[in-house]
Amino acid sequence: MHTETVFKKCTTDDIDDLIVISQQFYPEHYSHIWKNNDTSYYINLSFTKTAFEKDFKTENISYYIIKKANRNVGLLKLREHQGFDKYPTSESIQLEKIYLLKSATGSGIGKEAINFTKKRATLLSKKIIWLDVMTTSPALHFYQKTGFTTVTYYHLDYPGLKDGYREMQRMLLEIKL
Repeated sequence: MHTETVFKKCTTDDIDDLIVISQQFYPEHYSHIWKNNDTSYYINLSFTKTAFEKDFKTENISYYIIKKANRNVGLLKLREHQGFDKYPTSESIQLEKIYLLKSATGSGIGKEAINFTKKRATLLSKKIIWLDVMTTSPALHFYQKTGFTTVTYYHLDYPGLKDGYREMQRMLLEIKL
């Protein structure tokens, strides 16, 4: 039986669900890039009650819990008016985070999340979607397959991050309006 993927727009009432899902998926996928498999730096930076409350106070940020078969399987974070380089805020949307539980990867949900983001971008009359991805991430190939191209590189300086995992790529996808 095929079940629909739902992108539930979050409010502050969803913070506890966001914490639970993020503190599950992040270590599943990224423990290996941290010294001693200690993901606490990034979890404390991005996936705590304080971090989510701060984001919800930022008008530009929208979170969506990704649900499949009425089960939370991931999250999507968009900065809906976020320019970069020659692209002003009025033309750009940032796909800041897209994370899925390991059990939900490879099932087409990521592609649905990209399509959801494209629809959102079109609704907001954006010309590009941009994102940042680790050069070593399996998601890089996925983003390339969905049409994103790399425009620049930079390095993360997070403490505790292993040296081989510091290079990031900024990618963009042009939206055909």
